[in-house]
Amino acid sequence: MECRKLEITLVSANSLPDVRSLGQMKVYAKVSIKGESKTSKRSPVDFEGETNPRWNFRTEYTISESAVQQPDVKISIRLYCKRTLGNRFIGDVSIPIKSLFDKGIKADKILSYRVAGTENGVVNILYRFGNEKVLVRKPSSWKNIAFEVGFFVLLGGAVLLLADNNSKNSIEDNKSNVRVDDDNVGDDDDDDDDDVFYDAC
Repeated sequence: MECRKLEITLVSANSLPDVRSLGQMKVYAKVSIKGESKTSKRSPVDFEGETNPRWNFRTEYTISESAVQQPDVKISIRLYCKRTLGNRFIGDVSIPIKSLFDKGIKADKILSYRVAGTENGVVNILYRFGNEKVLVRKPSSWKNIAFEVGFFVLLGGAVLLLADNNSKNSIEDNKSNVRVDDDNVGDDDDDDDDDVFYDAC
């Protein structure tokens, strides 16, 4: 399977609402793909900027080439205010990965996106796709399910299958037909170059 590296840099946010009645705003962000918790990464907490936090937080994913071309595959950025009595949600941004790829292989300048749920809040990001495609091979036992119902994201060496709600039913229906042969996972198959799937980076 052909994949690309995608690097997202969460630079800063501006004009966020002050969601605290007392004390300072201390803001952090969670970045994920399609809101999937297993792809979530958290930025450091900004203790100084309050409603204008700054992170320069960089995170990286390896994502299949087919997913790059799907308009419903989005980078999700959710902003929170850190509090002793429970963190408070501020707002969120959803950015189609395809829209970034269509702009070019990397951002030449900072891009700003409105924060949903706020009046004037914006999030500022940079992005960069890998110049070269990465060949990643998947376990044969998941091959049919992966191609039919979702797409793969590699995160920290783990293979994650992301699927929409309709696809999840298909996964459940196919589980009984899938057998994992631990002795053969990782072996080459001369008839199919996609027999083994792994993080090649």
